[in-house]
Amino acid sequence: MGHITTSEQIAAPVEAVFAYVDDHRNTTKYMKDLTKWAPVGSKTHGKGAKFAVAMKAGPMTLSSVVDITTWTENRAIGWKSTEGFKQTGKWSFKASAEGTEATFDMDYELPGGIAGRMVSRAADPIVRGNIEQSVRNLRSQVEKASKKPTASAKARRKA
Repeated sequence: MGHITTSEQIAAPVEAVFAYVDDHRNTTKYMKDLTKWAPVGSKTHGKGAKFAVAMKAGPMTLSSVVDITTWTENRAIGWKSTEGFKQTGKWSFKASAEGTEATFDMDYELPGGIAGRMVSRAADPIVRGNIEQSVRNLRSQVEKASKKPTASAKARRKA
């Protein structure tokens, strides 16, 4: 079983960071090598939502269905796979002097028994690098989005 935890300081309010992660349409934009994060059913966020997930891992594509098991507004979003590639993960968000500390924590198990464990040892640095890059991507995208002027700010400048 592999385990990854990584955190980033994001210069944006917790509400903005949480909202960006909570919007399933953004997930493949910031998660490196994640090719699919699609709702299964009509519920698209919150506890009980389900997503079909696909992630490239070298020459393989790992697929699973995950259930959102934790959803506390502006604090945490957690999931657990119910089919396919085994994973349990959680995003947590905490206000900090810089804006938000976002932490990604995940346990995963590659398929294939003993061979999978051997592959996991070799793949761990790659998976860890991808996750760390994903959290940096999240920081960059949220900070860029939070610096865009709002419609009301644009209207005030015109006045």
